[in-house]
Amino acid sequence: MPIPLPSLDDHDYDDLVGEARALIPVLLPEWTDHNPGDPGIVLVELLAWLTEMQLYQVDQMPESHTLKFLKLLGGPDWSQPATGGLDAAVRQSVAALHERYRAATADDYEYLVRTTWPQQPQATGLAGVRRVRCVPGRNLAGTAPAAAAPAHVSVVVLPEPGGTADTHPLPTEALTTALHEFLDPRRILTVRHHVVGPEYVDVAVSADLALHEDAVPEDALADTRNRLREFYDPFTGGEAGDGWSFGQSAYPSEVYAVLEQSSLVDYIEDVRLTRAGADGDAGADGIALDAHQLVRLTRVDLTGYDSYGRTHPSTWELPA
Repeated sequence: MPIPLPSLDDHDYDDLVGEARALIPVLLPEWTDHNPGDPGIVLVELLAWLTEMQLYQVDQMPESHTLKFLKLLGGPDWSQPATGGLDAAVRQSVAALHERYRAATADDYEYLVRTTWPQQPQATGLAGVRRVRCVPGRNLAGTAPAAAAPAHVSVVVLPEPGGTADTHPLPTEALTTALHEFLDPRRILTVRHHVVGPEYVDVAVSADLALHEDAVPEDALADTRNRLREFYDPFTGGEAGDGWSFGQSAYPSEVYAVLEQSSLVDYIEDVRLTRAGADGDAGADGIALDAHQLVRLTRVDLTGYDSYGRTHPSTWELPA
C-alpha cells in the first residue's frame, strides 16, 4: 500500500482566522476586544489573507525540482525507479534515508556485519558470519588487547563452522580483511577499527553422579556429557539455545542445573569447573570472561555411581 503524501495547502482563510482567534485568550488574556473593527483583529485577518494567497504554492513544486532534490539525497549514482513515477521515487529515497549505512555506535557495527555484509559482492565465497560482537574502546588486534584504547573499535566475528569437526572456528584472514574493507568507508573518520575472531577460554568440568537404579551407566554418562557439550557450544549453547554469549561468565551452579536435567541421574555431587592454566577449581565465583571471549569445553570427567555402589568413570577430551 503506497504511503500517502500529506497535503500542505488544505487551510483556507476561515481556518487561519479561527485558529488565530482561539490562541488570543491563551497568549494574551487582556486582549478582550475581538470585534472586526479592532486593529489587532484587522491585522490577524490581513495576515490570514496573505497566508492563504501563498499557501497554494506549497504543493506546487515542479517535478524536475523534486527529482533534482532526490538526486542530491541519493548521490551521483541515484536513478529514478522505472515504475511508480515520482511518488515511488520519493518513497524509495525516504526508505533509503532510514537504512543504516554509517557505523557510529557498537550496535551499528553489529547490524552492518550481520545484516548488510551478507548482501555484498565481497562476501561471495567467504564463510558466513554466525555471530558478531562489537567491543568499543579496545584494540583486540594489538599487543595489549586488555588495555583501554580510545578511538579504537574491535569487531569480533564468529564464522559459520567449516564442518562437523569444526566446533570452535576462527575467521580466516580473507574474511577479516574483507570485513575491515567493508566497514572502512562506513566508520567515523576518527575511529580506527579492527576485525578479529573470538578468544576461546578452555574450561574443564568434573562431577560425581548418583545414577537411578534402572539407568544404564554408559547411557547416563553419555547423556550428561552431551548435555554439557551442548550447553557450552558457541552456536547452540546457553540457556536460550542460540549460542554461548560473548563475555558470559561460567558458573558451577550452571553445571548442576544442566546435569539435573538428565532423567538418568538421581543427584550430583562435587562439581568442579576449572579454567585451563588456573590452580584449583573456579569455586562459586565462576570463571569471568572478557567481552570478546567464549567458553570452550575441552575436558569432561564424570564418575557415575550405580545402585550397587560401583563406580563408572568416564573422560572426554576435545580433539586437538
